[in-house]
Amino acid sequence: MINLVYFDNAATTVVDDAVLEVIKQGFVQSYANPSALYREGQKARKAIEQARKITAGALGCVPDEVYFTATGTEANNLAVFGAARARANFGNELVITGYEHPSLAATAMSLKDEGFIVHVVDPGTNGKINPEEILLKVNRKTALVAVMQVNNETGAVINVCELSEEVKKINHRTAFHCDMVQGFMKYPIDVKSTGIDTAAISAHKIHGPKGIGAMYVRKEFNIKPVIFGGGQERGLRSGTENVVFAMAFAKAIEVFDTKRSSFSHVASLNAYAREKLLSIKDVIINSPADASVFILNFSLPGFQSETLMRYLDAEGVMVSSGSTCSKGASSHTLVSMGLDRDRVDSAIRISFSKNNSKEDIDVLTGLLEKAKEKIIRKAYKKQAV
Repeated sequence: MINLVYFDNAATTVVDDAVLEVIKQGFVQSYANPSALYREGQKARKAIEQARKITAGALGCVPDEVYFTATGTEANNLAVFGAARARANFGNELVITGYEHPSLAATAMSLKDEGFIVHVVDPGTNGKINPEEILLKVNRKTALVAVMQVNNETGAVINVCELSEEVKKINHRTAFHCDMVQGFMKYPIDVKSTGIDTAAISAHKIHGPKGIGAMYVRKEFNIKPVIFGGGQERGLRSGTENVVFAMAFAKAIEVFDTKRSSFSHVASLNAYAREKLLSIKDVIINSPADASVFILNFSLPGFQSETLMRYLDAEGVMVSSGSTCSKGASSHTLVSMGLDRDRVDSAIRISFSKNNSKEDIDVLTGLLEKAKEKIIRKAYKKQAV
């Protein structure tokens, strides 16, 4: 029987046992609609408000600034649409990076149909965004600057705390949105001490369930609703609240390693993986040296990433290429970095969690060496025929 090795934690993580227990109990004990006035409904209301309080604590804000959503994607959509449209009376320009997650990039680009101009700042070949290039695009007509804290493909990190403050110095009316989905709990931010107005987070990146996310919205920040209905979540995100998964999100936050020992563990895995991968002939590391330790992107030019992924999968090792949300399409992040096509097409992303080990990395690198031999041999035989 094949022992499975899971290296796609940036896509989603295994749900923690303590979180699973909350889900099981929640569906039995907190099943009622939290908008209902009867006892069970009010018990559900109390549960979701407690979850909101815990989530707010992790963000460094007050509970009333947390709005539960179905996903991080939804939170990005709500923030970008809501903030941009609320500022259309004075500004029609947006600034984003060239390596944003599709949930942010596609949303921003769709606003062109409403008359907005979208400025895109690409990363350099080192994978990093130059904050000065973003600031050069900000002016009195800038309605929104939206950037991700940690890139989901290479792990490149932007100092969004500093950047948000600098944006506000140029135009205090410009909204600043941060996609914190990959950085939440791993690279903690006290949002209230920054210029960040809105932020998106998601439970399933920190060993919580899929189907629950949240959006931070600074108190008294002007934002227009996008989803209409019964007026739940203080009118900003209508729809019956997912009480049980909000509770599960809160539990995932509580059990995520606050002592940072898992961060140290993952950092050591990343360093070990870099060393082992670079010992393989022709491997190129695409992630910046100071990228998030949870993500490592590399290329093996001459070998299609899809072919490598299928080989590894057959041997029980799960990795990804590009953004998993893009269903195997070429990495738009690596393309935006200006890398050559061979390097882009051979890119593999591995992403770590507390559950991974150095032995997992040994398995991966050993299989990559074998894959090189087998794929080359097959290619040679085909050519000979």
